[in-house]
Amino acid sequence: MIDFTRDGHLHTPFCPHGSTDPLQAYVEQALARGIKTLTFTEHAPLPARFQDPTPDKDSAMAFELLPDYIEALQSLKRTYPALDLRLGLEIDYLPGYEAETLALLEPYADVLDETILSQHFILVDGELLPVDFSLETFHVLVERIGSFEAVMKQYYTALAAGLAFPWERLKVDRIGHIDLPIKYQSNYVWDRSNVQAEQSRLLQTMAARGFGIDLNTAGLRKPECGQPYAIEVASDAAGLGIPFVLGSDAHIAKDVGAGFESIQKKATFL
Repeated sequence: MIDFTRDGHLHTPFCPHGSTDPLQAYVEQALARGIKTLTFTEHAPLPARFQDPTPDKDSAMAFELLPDYIEALQSLKRTYPALDLRLGLEIDYLPGYEAETLALLEPYADVLDETILSQHFILVDGELLPVDFSLETFHVLVERIGSFEAVMKQYYTALAAGLAFPWERLKVDRIGHIDLPIKYQSNYVWDRSNVQAEQSRLLQTMAARGFGIDLNTAGLRKPECGQPYAIEVASDAAGLGIPFVLGSDAHIAKDVGAGFESIQKKATFL
């Protein structure tokens, strides 16, 4: 069963591509919507060797801000003791940087409650390219790989391979927006059945590792997507016993819990 009083994917003022809405505003919005459990999952700092390929160089929190982020969340917990507030991160799976990511973040693992492993970049001919920065940068990815379906296949295949690493050491318990490229799907003709083999392998790998899925409502707020991320894989995932955690992926306070009612009304896999 899905807990509709839990938002497991939230960003903060520490996000360089988010808003300046204070943490308290996120909590107050949650209270207004009857949400009792909140996991703040700010984009984790990236390895020093990694060069952010997005035009704005704003993919993740700076490493020097990580202690401040931790202290801010610990203070928030003290301010709202009646709520279940959890300190987390959204950790990027970067092909070729796995060991560095683990080494960078493992010293902070003890203070983390739970984390998400997400993929925002795809490796193409030795170059990591952004998946969700903009339609223009995404189309470069499509042209480099060959088609929208080829991007989906490579996305799933890369993430499945990446799960060979010991992400549990960083408190990872679920995979974020498992089909992120659908953010731009209305611009392309594609058929999910053509990526079924890669999708199934990823889900089976997740099930074997005990990882859950971030059922992410941000896709509802993306006009070229129009649906929650992971909704199309939900039936297969449920059949494998993979658990779901609802996440708004809110980058502004008013989006906390956004779209949860839509899931509750339409999800036939509950």
